[in-house]
Amino acid sequence: MNGLVDTHFHLASMMDKGVDIFSLQLDGGMDIGCEPEDIIRRLPLIERFPSIVYSVAAGPWCLDSDRTPEQLVDELVEYNRSTHPSFIGEIGLDYYWKYGTVERQKELFIRQMELADEMELPVALHIRDAEKDTIEILERHTPRKAGILHCFSGTWALAETALERNYMLSFAGNVTYRANAALQEIAATIPLDRLLLETDSPYLAPVPFRGKTNTPHLIEHTYRFVAQRRGISVEELKEAVRKNFQALLHR
Repeated sequence: MNGLVDTHFHLASMMDKGVDIFSLQLDGGMDIGCEPEDIIRRLPLIERFPSIVYSVAAGPWCLDSDRTPEQLVDELVEYNRSTHPSFIGEIGLDYYWKYGTVERQKELFIRQMELADEMELPVALHIRDAEKDTIEILERHTPRKAGILHCFSGTWALAETALERNYMLSFAGNVTYRANAALQEIAATIPLDRLLLETDSPYLAPVPFRGKTNTPHLIEHTYRFVAQRRGISVEELKEAVRKNFQALLHR
């Protein structure tokens, strides 16, 4: 199925898992950064795909190194200046894995939200088991261009806070999992002009490929699932996601 935008994937990680990334036919979307320096490896891969954009970031996992939030942001500033990304991300809070400390995670997150404002870029957010603190930070530190809550898996409270602050919500393959009825309801109900879809490849493959290595080729299953839940055609959903992603790039 052609023309399906995938708003969040990791080319280098797919390649590490044995995916022939150069066989992919990408019709738009974004290769996502996780650590400031990973852009050095990613750029030669990204350049093979003229239809996609890319981000840079220092995610919370970077705090398992010896670098402080200040050092990580300083590195990020240099890579931003030299590579000119379209987003800062994925950044955010992850209390499930307990990277660094809560206070350091929040400091790193807020500093990058402020950097996004300085550089006039939107953000791509990674949030896991940190909803209360995320809501507080979104209320106080949302950059002017807002951005995306990637792989959205939160409650209506987080969804409403994000929507009020002009974010878009992006749903990955886990929205197709049987146990995620509440998440499916959010994907079916939010305004169509605030909805995005992604694979998070090579992770979170949709049903019927759950547990397998994910690739952007599998995003058609997520499109079909969400279109059915919303009672619209895949074609209408495809056009909406493309328009929404382009709107973020041109805010």
